[in-house]
Amino acid sequence: MRDDHPGKVEDYTEAFLWTAYMILVVGLVLIWGLWGYLIALLTCAGLHWAITRWSVARARAEADWDARVAAAIARARAREDRP
Repeated sequence: MRDDHPGKVEDYTEAFLWTAYMILVVGLVLIWGLWGYLIALLTCAGLHWAITRWSVARARAEADWDARVAAAIARARAREDRP
């Protein structure tokens, strides 16, 4: 059996975010050029609304998960404390 494990993987998060930002800017400029400023503005507003809703939903799901984990830990500790 081989015992050589690969090393740590590089973090490409910043590169991904910059690329996504540039794609967004190019897309909005393209929309602005084809259909006008109002449509580009409405697209930005729609994206902002969707991202905000998504972050709220993720925060709620994470809070629910944390509550379930805390309850499970409390139940496990209560079982350990029983004589």
